[in-house]
Amino acid sequence: MSRYISPVLYILLMLVGCVAFISIAGVRVGIFEPITGFSMLRTSVFASLVLSLLAAASLGICRKEKNVGVQRFFFLVLIVSLLYSIMWIVFYCQRAELPDINDITTDTQTPPSFLNVNFIRKSKENDLSYNTEWAPIQQKYYPNVQPLFSGKDQATVFAAVTDLVEERDWDVIATYSGAGIIEATARTPIFGFRDDVVIRITEVDNKIRIDMRSCSRVGTGDYGVNAQRIVSFMNDLSVSLNHSPIPNVYFGR
Repeated sequence: MSRYISPVLYILLMLVGCVAFISIAGVRVGIFEPITGFSMLRTSVFASLVLSLLAAASLGICRKEKNVGVQRFFFLVLIVSLLYSIMWIVFYCQRAELPDINDITTDTQTPPSFLNVNFIRKSKENDLSYNTEWAPIQQKYYPNVQPLFSGKDQATVFAAVTDLVEERDWDVIATYSGAGIIEATARTPIFGFRDDVVIRITEVDNKIRIDMRSCSRVGTGDYGVNAQRIVSFMNDLSVSLNHSPIPNVYFGR
């Protein structure tokens, strides 16, 4: 029996691995959209769970054959498929309580407005109009998303912001030094989801205020990515401008 089951499990394991690889690599090289890649990865996780059950059943069915090599192979398939599934399930569960919002800003009263991003977003992608109902939700889940104030002059701050944007390898859409506006597009590490960013630099009460807004092009929720991006950027900018670091973003309640 084991000689028939072994090649089946091997083929299934390779198929799961291929789907997982293609789901990520296909997005990164631009073969298909991130949402398609995410759907493929989710399918691979479900398939991996099924493969774990098949491997466990195979161990039980072939236990009387006393074939140590085959049993080790079944056990290996069980462990690999199970670990792969658990890794992504844990990733999801850690973020399951985060709200379904995808537009985060340091100024919920007057959010920085996008000027050029409007022209590059597709009609099927998320609207750039800020939903004011998300403001209290953001405050509850991401209280550390706050504007940054600096005693430096506006030109110095603008240069520091520009350098930091370039350091992060974001695609710069437009810069308006006179208006203190920078628009860029960032991509998430794994699937390369595109999130648009606008940074606004203004003078308030003889201090320079830096506001930032980050919103996803697709999806209803962002798993905290936009909030994490803003806090990380503001933290690095604070260090660059000789301020005290901002605390790390808080995820969860």
